[in-house]
Amino acid sequence: MDLPCLAWQDYVGQKWTALEPATRKRFKSLLELEDVFESAMNLTTQDDVECLRSISAGRHHYTRKDALEAAACRERGNASFKCKKYMEAALHYSQGVCLSPKSSDQLPLCYANRSAALFHLQRYQDALDDLSEAERNGYPAALVHKLEKRRAECLARFSPSDPRNDPEERLDMSPKATVGSSPEKGRHVEASETIEAGEVILSDRPYSSVVIPGDDAFGSERLRCHACLNPTWRPVPCGGCSYERYCGARCRDRAWEEHHRRECPLGAELSAVGVMSQLALRVALKAGVEKIPSGSDGAQLDAAYAGIYSLLHHLDRHSASMRFLCAVTVATLCLELQQITNNSEAFNWRRLGGAAFRHLLQLRCNAQAVITLEDQGGFFDSNVVSCQEKRIASALFPTLSLINHSCRPNTSLTFGDNGVVTVRATQTVHPGHEVLHCYGPHASRMGVVERRRLLQEQYFFSCKCEACREEPLREGRDDQASGLLCATCQDSPLLSSSGGGWCCRLCGRTFSRHELTNHLWMIERDLDVAVELLESDKTYEAIARLERIGHRAGVMLAPTHALRGRAEDIMARTHASHGDWSRAAVHLERSGAAVAVSFGKESVEMARQLAKLAQLHFNAGCKASALGVIPEARRLLSLHCGALCPQVQELEAMEECLRN
Repeated sequence: MDLPCLAWQDYVGQKWTALEPATRKRFKSLLELEDVFESAMNLTTQDDVECLRSISAGRHHYTRKDALEAAACRERGNASFKCKKYMEAALHYSQGVCLSPKSSDQLPLCYANRSAALFHLQRYQDALDDLSEAERNGYPAALVHKLEKRRAECLARFSPSDPRNDPEERLDMSPKATVGSSPEKGRHVEASETIEAGEVILSDRPYSSVVIPGDDAFGSERLRCHACLNPTWRPVPCGGCSYERYCGARCRDRAWEEHHRRECPLGAELSAVGVMSQLALRVALKAGVEKIPSGSDGAQLDAAYAGIYSLLHHLDRHSASMRFLCAVTVATLCLELQQITNNSEAFNWRRLGGAAFRHLLQLRCNAQAVITLEDQGGFFDSNVVSCQEKRIASALFPTLSLINHSCRPNTSLTFGDNGVVTVRATQTVHPGHEVLHCYGPHASRMGVVERRRLLQEQYFFSCKCEACREEPLREGRDDQASGLLCATCQDSPLLSSSGGGWCCRLCGRTFSRHELTNHLWMIERDLDVAVELLESDKTYEAIARLERIGHRAGVMLAPTHALRGRAEDIMARTHASHGDWSRAAVHLERSGAAVAVSFGKESVEMARQLAKLAQLHFNAGCKASALGVIPEARRLLSLHCGALCPQVQELEAMEECLRN
């Protein structure tokens, strides 16, 4: 669960400790959501609002308009443009657009400069749109001839057939699946007819979502539409803040009506209270006060919100201090919103806050990370491209939330346009059998004791899935030592010892926990440095670093260890950057051994590994090797992502080229 920033947690923790014993005892005894939130509202004061504002003060540069910052972004964009790093330049200009106040002279300049970067990226329609925005926002008349020249160049290259459509997805549940209910499982999804491997069971769009802030200058919050989650080359900013941005006016206007017109003034505060608090507030705002039940007033819930509202909130499973943190956080936000509006509109903030508190507790067990496959390294015009899964948003899905967990699931999830999740069967699901997906702890990557501990902490249940029932309980198992070899024998696996460390089964040499942890940490640190060197086109330095890693890793890491696999993958990228496709393929094949053990031979991760290997063999002109890999890569990708996914189509085109 994404909790608020530490400063706010500490403040609310001190507030909890400072309560009168009788008040704290009474709060602990409350068993109804409405009573808990009402108590928190009565305990929330103006001091709490002022504290949150103070904590958020340092975060205002994330959300406010600032002409000076916009000018600095434009200068950084100009520097990237001169180096012909056009994508990087466009991102700097986009940040300048979002930071510029409406009346600032920086706004038209940033639009105009971004149009030049987009022109070089062959995004001609986007460049034309930016040229129009530059003129509309007061681009200097003496320089308009530059815009006209670029417009003519765009029109000369622009083809009206460029895809700009936004087709509606077909969202439904397969007729072969149905929603069931039982005291043991609650509401769940099960097969009513035989569902074959690869068949789509469910497609679902998020009821609401929040983009995850990134750790760097160009995180997901700057690269994605904050409404539909689609990538955007030319984000359209919110008029009131510099943080929210959208792929177009339609998404901007829809978000404004649904939730952002009320949350916009709270940009910095929402950043401080965390993603889950913001998502909970958005769900309540989208539903609307008039649709939120209160007592027995019989409010009419639409179908989508009814599914959300009825999710289990597990109030009694959360600690009293956690209930207090969640309730006071929501109450403080509502009190500040009430002050911002000056009660100028008839709005029941307590009712809205009660719903947001309910949703915040629900999110601990029902929030879904939206995962996409993104290029790592190639984004800023590097010669090396590697795909990696990345969490871009947290969302609440009305129907997906009904699917229960298994540590060995029979489905696979993929996320597409507009954040839509598609659930496919990865094996045959027979009538009456439950449709299951993994909430995180997977049998192929974690022992049963650790899985059950994590699931109990996060989701409040002790897992009794098939994998957990079959796997013997090994209390002494430590997954950290899995795949490690004795540094002396080099081919003997380490076993857990009674002293809390590990020992070699052949020579008896022991390794302390500190020694092992430090060894793995150094390898991982060196791998991170090697990637940074590689992505900065410092290939020879990266190779030297990787050779040192290879020596250290070869001593203690088995070929199937995850870090050994990552090292081989980076080495493959290094050789690929020089066009040495054959050597790259050798290292990628070695990396595949670790992927197969970590994720399974039938996993989507293995599918992507094989697709990369096929591409390397194809580039090397190794026809037989490529044709030997393509069918399995295509089968696995079709199983997890569908036969029409771009990677499958690319493999089919590759195969046809080789056979002809």
